[in-house]
Amino acid sequence: MKVLRMIGWLLMMMLVAGGIYVYNLWLNQTFVTTFYTMETDKPVEGFRLVELSDLHLSEYGEKNADLVQRVQDLAPDLIVVAGDMDIDTNDDYSIVTDLMAQLVEIAPVYYAPGNHEWAGIYAFGSKNLAADMKALGVHWMDQCWEDVDIGESKLRIGGFFEWPRAELERKGSRQVVEAMDGNTNDLSDRFTLLISHCPELFYTSLKDTQIDLGISGHAHGGLMRLPGTDGLWSTSQGFLPKYTSGLRQIGESTVVISRGLGDSEPYPRIFNQPELVVLDIN
Repeated sequence: MKVLRMIGWLLMMMLVAGGIYVYNLWLNQTFVTTFYTMETDKPVEGFRLVELSDLHLSEYGEKNADLVQRVQDLAPDLIVVAGDMDIDTNDDYSIVTDLMAQLVEIAPVYYAPGNHEWAGIYAFGSKNLAADMKALGVHWMDQCWEDVDIGESKLRIGGFFEWPRAELERKGSRQVVEAMDGNTNDLSDRFTLLISHCPELFYTSLKDTQIDLGISGHAHGGLMRLPGTDGLWSTSQGFLPKYTSGLRQIGESTVVISRGLGDSEPYPRIFNQPELVVLDIN
């Protein structure tokens, strides 16, 4: 009788686990739109930003038609791409170019690379990725910054890819930070926006830097999300990571972190629906 009970419990656990797995496979074919708001004393008013990150060659409808339609319906003033839209070992990134070609028709697109773009360009077969993005009209933000006027809003937008370490490794990245740091520059007339794929940079090499808004992704929402946690695992933060989603104050900067729109892991996201982020700034 005990053996039968044990078999019964095992079967029940397998059914529950299988149900969770199938439910999340379905859930991960859709995305949720998450809205945030922030206030600033800079010359930005009624400004809407949409963030995409970590698509990893996923598609929502043919040529991402569902994703594009949602972005269009949101009527953003600016579209920010925070990296890892491709998969580094796959040199066919046409899903990304098809998506960007549609997004540039909606609003200006500013795209900073993540670790997958970086590895794809320098280690695998995607050496033309940056040039292809620029040819589409995308602002490719790798170790550079621009002063941008969009309507009545005045911004300074910068971007780069760096791993979270105590110091920025590349001179160009350091120059971007020097130009955008509110502690060392009079930037009262410019809202500063830094696209940095890894949110951990804001409490490592950027902890003493004042940026109005950081835009990040990378952590995939912690992969498996349980109540009361920000996920169970992140590549750079390890177990029980602290910064995988949301609008956060990290160091001297406000940072919005997307859970991402796809995955590059061999196992599915669990209770962690893909996410399109919208931020309204006033």
